[in-house]
Amino acid sequence: MNRAVLKAQIEEAIPSAFTVHKRQQQQCIPTGITQIDNAVQGIPLRALTEICGSNMASSGKTSLLISLLAQASRNHFCALVDASDSFDPCTGQAAGIHLPRLLWVRCGKSKVKLRPLEQAFKVADILLQSSGFGLIAVDLSSIPERFVRGIPISSWFRFSRVIEKQSAALVFIEQEPHATSCAGLVLRLTNEPATFSGNLLTKFNPKIEVVRAQGKKPVRSENLGFSLQTQWA
Repeated sequence: MNRAVLKAQIEEAIPSAFTVHKRQQQQCIPTGITQIDNAVQGIPLRALTEICGSNMASSGKTSLLISLLAQASRNHFCALVDASDSFDPCTGQAAGIHLPRLLWVRCGKSKVKLRPLEQAFKVADILLQSSGFGLIAVDLSSIPERFVRGIPISSWFRFSRVIEKQSAALVFIEQEPHATSCAGLVLRLTNEPATFSGNLLTKFNPKIEVVRAQGKKPVRSENLGFSLQTQWA
């Protein structure tokens, strides 16, 4: 049978058979750090993101979180689930976070008899169901690794399935990545020698590794160096 005739018959039976559909461009929230935003376009909406870094030294993950909240709170209502009650509103405001648009949930401060990790996950689940936030960040960075490792993969999978239906970003701050393939973006920060002026620390020089990014599974990781100015510099 002639190819043109066959194509015409298929189009008659299935009008959209040969229609080319362009993949919708991924929407992101910028982090405010040029090197990261150039590499991965920011933190993706409709996806779970992990930002990881050691607690043994200042890796920069908290500074990245503060920068992200400052950018996101310009246009979105944001929520920070603070599992260890470590967020400082004064520092956040000085960095540009619009506090009236930030819901700060301090775990361990209520009468609910739940461990901070369990409470953080329950609160994150409630916030996701509310569908009122453009960014939900869950800071687990001070929770011991032995507890975070105990979270079943089904919990990460459920979060990823819920967030992909919402025009929002879900970000976990951790010491190590745990969501595996459930995460759309995984960033790992490591510490580089800091910059001092005399005895005063003026600048952090973290290095970031793109472990996983949406739409691609890198064979080798991409390393990006950048600097973060301290608030007192």
